[in-house]
Amino acid sequence: MRKLFPFLMIFGLIVFTACDSDSNGDDSMSDTEMLVGTWAVSGLTDASGDRSAGLVESYNSVLITLGADASVRMAVDAKVPEASLTATGTHVVDETGMTMTATLEVLGQPTPLTFAYMFHDDDMLHLTPVPSTTILLGVLFQTQYTDPVEFTFTRVG
Repeated sequence: MRKLFPFLMIFGLIVFTACDSDSNGDDSMSDTEMLVGTWAVSGLTDASGDRSAGLVESYNSVLITLGADASVRMAVDAKVPEASLTATGTHVVDETGMTMTATLEVLGQPTPLTFAYMFHDDDMLHLTPVPSTTILLGVLFQTQYTDPVEFTFTRVG
């Protein structure tokens, strides 16, 4: 369960909230193209407020890399080495619905996690999990989140 928690947390942080293409200042790039790169979780809030301190207490870093080939890689560097993990899979972006679904291999099973995405700017991304993903993330991270949940990611590569 501890190995799943970091994985899902990272994945959840990577996946997206609701995007306005005008907000990124470059109308020539699609949302799918804007998502390509490596993103680090830099914040977490839910209905109870800012939950970022819990991330800092438990993890050195949570990185999500989205490839132009629809690949996704999540690398969780936990403060407790046994909780660190790397997971891979694929992602699909629905630009019309402003959602992204990342399907990661969890305990040998493909596990889809769906998020709405929104760009704050070219280097900051907000992901809001759909209710079923919020529940799954809570189980995997052995905590309880109260909707609305929002992960903030900062581009690092």
